[in-house]
Amino acid sequence: MLLSDVEYLNIGRCIVPLLGSALAGSSAEALRELARAYDPSADESLISAEVFLFHKYLLMQACVGVFPEAHVDHVVGGLFAALNEWANGLELGPDRQQAMEVVWQQRAGQFDQSFSQDRDKFLDEGSGPAHWQQTIGQFCQNVRAMESPPNLWAGKDGPSYLASHSVSIALDQMLAVLGEIYRLHFQEET
Repeated sequence: MLLSDVEYLNIGRCIVPLLGSALAGSSAEALRELARAYDPSADESLISAEVFLFHKYLLMQACVGVFPEAHVDHVVGGLFAALNEWANGLELGPDRQQAMEVVWQQRAGQFDQSFSQDRDKFLDEGSGPAHWQQTIGQFCQNVRAMESPPNLWAGKDGPSYLASHSVSIALDQMLAVLGEIYRLHFQEET
């Protein structure tokens, strides 16, 4: 049985702080460092925007992984509505909000294939230090598109490995908290 729109919005409001904690966490810093290593000329505001979009995508995928299929679109809709409430508090004009939505749609489309490939590799082979290789590569290309990007995975302890490890930890934390939110809001269905 579906919940009301208000209930999904409230679930979204419970989920939004996960994005904030991810953006203040080690995965965000590791991705910032990787972006700086990948493109030393990259503007910090561009890096921050790409880090935000990357974590928003991770959070959306975590929701897909946790919530029942019948509810997942509604939960993600509630999350986006809660994020829009937050953006409205920033007093962004409609043109700016529309531009942000266009960029989000583009990034989500770009990450879908790479994330799916990485997830399949992770599930088939177990976790390795570079199992987010395609997704992190897409993140770097979003910072600066290059026809021949540098090998991010050269060496054994570069910023790409730290970013992959940190992203795994952030995703695990998201899944754990979302599991608790699921339990609190959908326990009667299980």
